[in-house]
Amino acid sequence: MKFDKELLVGFALCALILFGWGPLSRYMGWQTEPEQTAVTAAAESEKTPGTAPAKTAEKPVAKIEKKQAVIPAAVVKTPPFTVENEDVIFHIDPMAGAVTSITMKKFLNAERSAAIQLDQTRNQVSGIYAVSSPNSAWNLLKVQVEKQPRSAAVIRVFRNAAGQLFQIRQAWELPEKGYSSEYQLTFSNLEKTPVALGNIIVNGGDLPSWAEASGDTIRVASHRFDFLTAKNKFMDIDADEDDDDFYVVPAPAVKWAGLGNKYFATVLTADGESFLLNQSRKVVNGEKGKDYIISMGAVLKDVTLSADKSERFQFRSYCGPKEAALLSAFEPSCARMMHLAWGPLDYLARFLLWILVKLHALIGSYGWSIILLTLIVRTVFYPVTAKANVSMKKMQAVGPKIQALREKYKDNPQMLNMKTMELYREEKVNPFGGCLPILLQIPVFFALYATLEGAVQLRQVPFLWCKDLAGPDTIFTIPLYFVNLPFNPLVLAMTGLMIIQQRMTPMSADPMQKKMMMAMPIVMLLFLYNLPSGLTLYWTVSNLFSIVQLKLQQRTTTPAAAKEA
Repeated sequence: MKFDKELLVGFALCALILFGWGPLSRYMGWQTEPEQTAVTAAAESEKTPGTAPAKTAEKPVAKIEKKQAVIPAAVVKTPPFTVENEDVIFHIDPMAGAVTSITMKKFLNAERSAAIQLDQTRNQVSGIYAVSSPNSAWNLLKVQVEKQPRSAAVIRVFRNAAGQLFQIRQAWELPEKGYSSEYQLTFSNLEKTPVALGNIIVNGGDLPSWAEASGDTIRVASHRFDFLTAKNKFMDIDADEDDDDFYVVPAPAVKWAGLGNKYFATVLTADGESFLLNQSRKVVNGEKGKDYIISMGAVLKDVTLSADKSERFQFRSYCGPKEAALLSAFEPSCARMMHLAWGPLDYLARFLLWILVKLHALIGSYGWSIILLTLIVRTVFYPVTAKANVSMKKMQAVGPKIQALREKYKDNPQMLNMKTMELYREEKVNPFGGCLPILLQIPVFFALYATLEGAVQLRQVPFLWCKDLAGPDTIFTIPLYFVNLPFNPLVLAMTGLMIIQQRMTPMSADPMQKKMMMAMPIVMLLFLYNLPSGLTLYWTVSNLFSIVQLKLQQRTTTPAAAKEA
């Protein structure tokens, strides 16, 4: 079937919209360039819908305003310091008693010029693990630091509004490698009478979107707030939900709370007991305009210290890549933070990702692992696909007879349906035989697509000429008048193989259906041109497998079909 004038005009319009809309929007001022670091919007109202620990049944306070500790001029300022292991660097401010930022040693920004650093102070808090009182200010009197290469402790002495002295000891410890950390928080009474500290907030961390954190250009954004309640109910909330849907009121008791974007996650849990949830968010300018930095933490209700006594709280935190194995090792239920696919497909996608990681452990290359995983999936579905091809071949054989019936009974739809069904019974043809086997494969292919789209393991990993399996395989750009057109070989190869596959696949005699099938590869080329190369590699190998399968089936079924005819 040749391209007619309408098809060519349609393709030209699609190409014009695809490549010209961005430059035109910037030229006309409809779209601004993204700002990756500057905060340009005022913070939304912070909502802390709960202030009670899990062990109490009191009604939580609806909103808390955080107040920072007052530092008198007489206090000797202690400079910031770092503790680190093989994977992360914690930047600690002893005056604030908080981790102000975390450097991910093995993950580079989009320009690959520096390691990604997660700033933990952008949401109006001092940093991760910061301790504050929502209803009163404390006067800082003394600061002391105890430091080792992978551990540190900050000891601070305060005076509260009632003039009572108390001490806060915060201790961090990192393993030799990995992204988890231990945090011990100890309140000590330095008076001979009880000291009431009231409600205490322990910040669990901040997390911006992945584009904001790394500078990457991403296709599918994911920015969520997750938590597991004390009753083992898992909940997740999109960062861009309305206030009524984002803020959980009343605040639940949770076993852990977490934040996740496309590739990274931050999780806080307490050893041995639950805590009440604290959450907030802030609006910033992101890659596409309005974006969020979301925060979570723990609320300790009515902390009161007896005379000369101490109260200790033990926390664990994870801040690192969204790898299922790492999240499960930290807390088994945290693997649900992956959010690779929707609903039940998420379990299938995680299983396929597990296979991909195991193949990489054997082969040592994620590129070849993707190829092998694609071949495994296609081989499993080989019998189903073969049955669909045979059914389509039969439908193609009866196509002329169906067309004749349409011409004969074009004015009598009821008779046409009856005669068509009689023809199907005579020829022993199932009109849905070519569709049903393919429908069985769709969930697996969607899950595999989601696996490759959301796997942090593929980011900035090269394969052959591809510099990054999580980005397009651009090898050069072609400067045009209004846009620089990237040259992506894998997408072009994928399109070419789709056209070859369509020419080999039996099709209906319906002219409109043929025209739609011819247009499909070109439409997919235009709209999926900047697809990550890991996905186009999978799609290209899958198309090549289909062509080989069709060729083998043609060799084995053609003589039998000819004899039957």
